[in-house]
Amino acid sequence: MNRIVCDSGPLLHLREAGVRDLLSSAGDVHIPIAVDLEIRSYEADWHIRRPAWLHVTPLDSGPALEARSWQQAGLLHYGEAQAIALARQLRADWLLTDDAAARLLAQSWGLEVHGSLGLVLWAAAMGHLSRREAETALDRLARSSRWVSPSVLLAAKAALNQMAYLLSPSGSSYRLTRRDRNSHFLYPNFLFRAIDNRQSLARPS
Repeated sequence: MNRIVCDSGPLLHLREAGVRDLLSSAGDVHIPIAVDLEIRSYEADWHIRRPAWLHVTPLDSGPALEARSWQQAGLLHYGEAQAIALARQLRADWLLTDDAAARLLAQSWGLEVHGSLGLVLWAAAMGHLSRREAETALDRLARSSRWVSPSVLLAAKAALNQMAYLLSPSGSSYRLTRRDRNSHFLYPNFLFRAIDNRQSLARPS
């Protein structure tokens, strides 16, 4: 199972799109204390409605100092800084963020980074969403507080069409065959990493 660290962005944006529970299908999801506090400022009942699958994990002293230094240097907000430090502490498989600056810093540390759009494409590729459900989620993300450029939305929907080649003859949702899983080009990480990176580059300054 993937070990995942998430900052506030995907938690909020995926909720607005009605698909936050997809995170529980992606792996073992952790957030730092700063992110937990940030979400509480947006969702008044978060302390009683926080999903049971979401783990609030404190930072060790070294990573905590590292996160504070990034925040004090003006590189990141504190929640994003703590998320990157926690991903390094846990040796996470993925960091989920919709913030361009956080993505760049995390990638400089060798972390694999994805965002809300990429998670929806991954869920479609793995059969957790049908094509129609995935398209609806993408449209809702485009209407959420998460900025999505029109060209990136079109590219994401084109990626869904590309995944049609992965459909089994009797299937109604996207499920990879064993042969497809062994294909680097068709593996869903390739698709959702490409969309994530394009969205990051498209974000206005």
